[in-house]
Amino acid sequence: MRFGTALAAALLVTGLAAGTAHAGTVTLQTGTVPYRCSYPGAGLQNTTFAASFSTDDVVAAGSTITLRNVSLTQVLPSPLRALLASLGYDGIRGVLNASITAANAYPDAPISGILAEQTIPASGPMTFHVAAGDVTTGAGLAGTIEFSLSAQLGENLEFRKKATGTWVAWSSACRVAVPVPPGAVFQPDIVIS
Repeated sequence: MRFGTALAAALLVTGLAAGTAHAGTVTLQTGTVPYRCSYPGAGLQNTTFAASFSTDDVVAAGSTITLRNVSLTQVLPSPLRALLASLGYDGIRGVLNASITAANAYPDAPISGILAEQTIPASGPMTFHVAAGDVTTGAGLAGTIEFSLSAQLGENLEFRKKATGTWVAWSSACRVAVPVPPGAVFQPDIVIS
């Protein structure tokens, strides 16, 4: 009788352990990724981007995954901010576009967000924070998903001329500054059960 009770308890524990793992929420972040973007009168310039989002830490194979509260942060270094100011610009606004790519998830998740009007500061770097909302993608086969920030980002910006208050439209394709950029991978990976 004790054998039957022990066997039933072992099967119950094994069944519970073998079931789908309980999913929690996790925030994934890139490091600081170097890009080169062009700006009016300034040509190609160095800048950095970082991104983050929240999602479930465990997902089922073939399921839809929601990447929540996607955000992008761009930093224009002090020399670039000073160059834009010296060219007579005192404000920036526009839209930033990118994609979150993935190994073992499909399709890429395009992200876009509004860059609210900002005054170019008198000193230091200039930081833009863009909320891109929620996007979805699909989980692949059992294993893990590794998300990365796309190698190319787009900026549709307007620069305000200080002397006239008029806005100058500018579109830029930003590309990673090195072939395998450090920090472009979101950490941690997501488990597919």
